[in-house]
Amino acid sequence: MNEKKLDKILILSVWEDIWALDEGCGVPDELLFIKGLVSSGVDIHYMRPSTGNPKPGNKIKSVHEYGYPNIFRRLSFLPGPALRFALSLLLPGLIYPRIRKIAGEVEPDLILGFSHHSVQPVSKAGRDLDIPTAVKLFGVMHLGREDENILSYYYHNFDQINSLRFPVDHYLVLNDGTMGRKALLGRSIPEKKITYLQNGMHLEWADREVNRDRVRETFGLPTDKALIITLSRFVKSKRIGHLLRAASLLDDKILNRVLIVIAGDGPRKQNLVRMAKSMGLEHKVIFTGAVPYEEVPDLFKTCDIFVGTNQLSNMTMPPCEALLCGLPVVAYDVAGTGEVIKEGETGLLAENGNIRELADKIGLLVDNKKLRERISENASRFSRGYFIDWKERIRLEIETLNNISGGNQA
Repeated sequence: MNEKKLDKILILSVWEDIWALDEGCGVPDELLFIKGLVSSGVDIHYMRPSTGNPKPGNKIKSVHEYGYPNIFRRLSFLPGPALRFALSLLLPGLIYPRIRKIAGEVEPDLILGFSHHSVQPVSKAGRDLDIPTAVKLFGVMHLGREDENILSYYYHNFDQINSLRFPVDHYLVLNDGTMGRKALLGRSIPEKKITYLQNGMHLEWADREVNRDRVRETFGLPTDKALIITLSRFVKSKRIGHLLRAASLLDDKILNRVLIVIAGDGPRKQNLVRMAKSMGLEHKVIFTGAVPYEEVPDLFKTCDIFVGTNQLSNMTMPPCEALLCGLPVVAYDVAGTGEVIKEGETGLLAENGNIRELADKIGLLVDNKKLRERISENASRFSRGYFIDWKERIRLEIETLNNISGGNQA
């Protein structure tokens, strides 16, 4: 067996920032991964879109950085499908000359791309320079959704389908509930070329003690209400408006006992604020803004119910972290959500898009404290045994990259 260790890596990122939201907010997957590489002594060369105003915390020590023209920002005026089509046509030609030049100069042991947008230039550069290649997919969106009709399926996936025509040596796929392994196998990618990775978690959050009243005071939350929380980036696929509509369907006796906490930020925030006001919910809803990641467990542990309305999967990081913190989760049963949110055990499931059922499940948990407490205990216990900590996740990831760079594809 070839025991060659990964010494030098070239990473192609399609995101200009490491954190998804404001400084310190969002899941630090990329940051922890890169820090893990640094700790392992890997020489990192990192390409990402240029930005004239980088966010604090995005400069990584011990990493050689390279920019390329920020076509994502230049084309951001386009509607979603048009943007995806334009990127699939223009991005490979824009990036390929740059990544090939840098790879030729750096001579890395491995070229790694982030997301399906990176597949084509990574594939071509690796093939031309005879360098092993891999792509890390942080989920596959609609690609694993066999429940969609064929026209809807290709409408949502044409850019991913096209990108996967260009082969790389290995695919690292995060299990975010979008069924990435199944999706890649369905595109005829050999199983031996796929490493399916569990999302990393801060398992110590399960044992974190918090003063609920003090945390509520910090966030400006009442101490006499049951808190129903959701946390995400405010974009269309998260469907936060469904939570507001479900709240409007709650019986007045239940609604008067709760406060809806909508944590996060994003381009649809003002739409959501207007929606809450139009429904007469402005005094029943609080928008916290972006929450620093280190404060997430405190916020979760002072709340009572988490609600997931994601169109793609409710096995993403916030619902999973809520389970770890002992929060019962009410969520739409979409894609792989049922892998972690088990009906009556770790949460309650509603039919995808059924707002009436979502409201009923929320109301049931608010009204039944014993059920809520039992599910809370189950959720925390399940999470401790099911998830892996970040240290182990990053170790598995780096071990996989070592094997790829060393020529081991078994």
